[in-house]
Amino acid sequence: MRFYKPALAVLPISLLASGAFAQDQPEDNRLKFSISGQINRGILFFDDGGETGEIFVDNDNSSTRLRATLSYDFGQVTIGGHTEFEFEFSSTAEINQINTDDSVSVANERKFELFVEGGFGRLSFGQGDSASNGASEVDLSGTTVVGYSGIADFAGGLLLRDGAGALTTSRIGNFFSNLDGNSRIERIRYDTPTYKGFTGSISLGQDDQEDLAIRYKNDYGDYKVAGAISYSTTNSRDRIHGSVSALHNPTGISLTFASGSDDLDSGARDPGFNYVKVGYQTNDLLAWGKTAFSIDYYDGSDIGAAGSDSESFALLAVQNIDRYNTEIYAGYRTYSVDSPGQTFQDLDGFLVGARFKF
Repeated sequence: MRFYKPALAVLPISLLASGAFAQDQPEDNRLKFSISGQINRGILFFDDGGETGEIFVDNDNSSTRLRATLSYDFGQVTIGGHTEFEFEFSSTAEINQINTDDSVSVANERKFELFVEGGFGRLSFGQGDSASNGASEVDLSGTTVVGYSGIADFAGGLLLRDGAGALTTSRIGNFFSNLDGNSRIERIRYDTPTYKGFTGSISLGQDDQEDLAIRYKNDYGDYKVAGAISYSTTNSRDRIHGSVSALHNPTGISLTFASGSDDLDSGARDPGFNYVKVGYQTNDLLAWGKTAFSIDYYDGSDIGAAGSDSESFALLAVQNIDRYNTEIYAGYRTYSVDSPGQTFQDLDGFLVGARFKF
């Protein structure tokens, strides 16, 4: 692993903040500096139809990461910088039956951007989220740390076996996608102020990627509702995708739906997916904090190859431990892939772990 990039990037912000808050300087509450992050580790058990095993992993549903933000409030306008780095040892999106140790690891920048915000909204420049990122992932179930519409994050690195039991070079991640936006693209992005629950976003990024998105969040009596829809285009495809989620607070029951499709210029295939989740959460089961359960189903087509079909089903559970900013979780997921000219065996995964936020 090479940690020098994250260290060198965070160091200047840290030095600026330490200088600003030195005792021999007058206090200025308009200057703000924060460091935060999370550690998310687990064990992934799997049965690929020919082999069973277990691997210590970093949960790619919400990876281990570190972030720093420095900003200055000028009154009507705030200007600042934001950087976020990811540290993953044996990521569930990369680890497989052949490479089962922490040699499969990632240390890279997720976000490295400047921003200015005020009554006009927020303008961001640098590496960060495209306007469409997250539009497929609105989810009020309380179980996203272990499962959401991006179901390849659960065990996407594992290799599929063919009908004869031999490992192929095809990964779970090749056939499952929620067609969401890019979380680490060089772009300029603008977000409007929120009006009656609606926020609009637009971004222009590298590789001629252009994104438009509308997000919504509001409460209606006992109901909490959130959703997003986005359109994006590059030099090779057009994409529309979105999601909506609703939570009934008195009962704790939630319903989530996500969908998306691509129009590829090549015309060779038309990738698309649908995802549905039903959840239940309660504060009455344990005094530690909220307990959440959910069940979900994913159906994809043409994701990995023309004519391919991919399905997944999951049972998920999360227990919050509020006192320690920690969630412990467990999830079972099964993957099934049909592809023309290729037979694959189903793959089952069971992931247990914990996420600690600081």
